[in-house]
Amino acid sequence: MIKCRLNMAKRRGDGHISQIITGFMMLHDQKIIDLQINETAEFPFVSIVEVVINNEIRVLYDMADGYTFHLEHVEDYAERADFYFKRSYNQNYHQQYAFASRMYPLGLNYHVTMKNNRLDKPTEDNLLAKLKWYIKERQGRNYHQQFYVDKFEDFPRAVSAEPRILFATRTWSFEEEDLNSEETQYIDDMRAECIRRLRKQFGSNFIGGFSKREFARKHYPDCLLDESVTVRTNFMRLVKEADICLSTMGLFESNGWKLAEYVAASKAIVSERLRYTVPDFVPNKHYLAFTSVDECLEQTVKLASNKELMLQMKKNNHDYYQQYLRPDKLILRSLLTMQVV
Repeated sequence: MIKCRLNMAKRRGDGHISQIITGFMMLHDQKIIDLQINETAEFPFVSIVEVVINNEIRVLYDMADGYTFHLEHVEDYAERADFYFKRSYNQNYHQQYAFASRMYPLGLNYHVTMKNNRLDKPTEDNLLAKLKWYIKERQGRNYHQQFYVDKFEDFPRAVSAEPRILFATRTWSFEEEDLNSEETQYIDDMRAECIRRLRKQFGSNFIGGFSKREFARKHYPDCLLDESVTVRTNFMRLVKEADICLSTMGLFESNGWKLAEYVAASKAIVSERLRYTVPDFVPNKHYLAFTSVDECLEQTVKLASNKELMLQMKKNNHDYYQQYLRPDKLILRSLLTMQVV
């Protein structure tokens, strides 16, 4: 049996590595690997995990939105790694690094978890808070339980008589001090104009808009979503009921989490051009790509008017999820790359 020792930061991040932890845990439950997870304050990254395989092969899984080699110690860890799998992978962005030949594209990322994932367990020492958490856990009322693997999954549903289109999104401007204001302004403006054009084109068959953050209320009051759509259970129901889901570029040019969620749900997809490589995820087969607002509308109209293409794309994405994206399959493919299976 393959032995995997996984090292992760003791401090919590915002869910980027949950897919990796979940994938390794699933393989452990399937008795493919023997897994040991170590949380250590010495490991400096909340969006990167290190895995030592069979006590000899050292691997990094980098789930950051973009490139973070400027951060302290990243190069030290990368240079000693035998394999470096990166979610946001663009060969042109890292050619200058000595470890570039050991870097591989990982694939799509989303916040997905499973029962007993320690990332979801309370970290505070407050006994009352822990007791409340465990009670809610038994009752199925903890928020993270809405992100279990099966919550995202769906079969390729037959196309509706009038295709239903979903583009639920958010603004990023002024959310955090370290965000690039030029990039976030582009993201927000692109999303807003897509919302306006799609609403005009598809009317009641389109559900889309911004969640009601302060910046969105102030700058895009005509593009807001009904708050009920942003309730997690309602949103996932709408995803599964939709025929076409739209995705745009995330922070630091990243492939957004929703793109992976749409693949898991077997949706037909219209996506802004991907800046980062996703293995075997092919334009016109798994999604229609756009680079402008006009092209977004054009591609959505094209897909909505071709039910055969829509249904085939749903089937293609269902197959892709089962082979590449489900957390255990994502990790298994990386292990196969290292030829340790």
